[in-house]
Amino acid sequence: MFRTVIATAVAVTSLALVALPAQAAGGITCDVGASIAGAEDTIKQELTAMGYTVDSIEEWNNCVRAFVVEADGSLGMAFFEPGSLKLVGEA
Repeated sequence: MFRTVIATAVAVTSLALVALPAQAAGGITCDVGASIAGAEDTIKQELTAMGYTVDSIEEWNNCVRAFVVEADGSLGMAFFEPGSLKLVGEA
């Protein structure tokens, strides 16, 4: 009985670890809109005006993916809708 419980726990944990990266990558999408090509500098300026310290941006999965400098100096990512620059995931 104890072996079955342990085997089940290991199997569930393994499935969760495999599914987690797929959820993280697949969870961020934006509506299809205009390409950001040629507007990178303008978008960086707008994000800077919004309070972000932007290292670089690129188009990713129909979103604007911005590499931003966090408060501790580390580099992070934030995703924005291309037209409104609304942070993806906010209500």
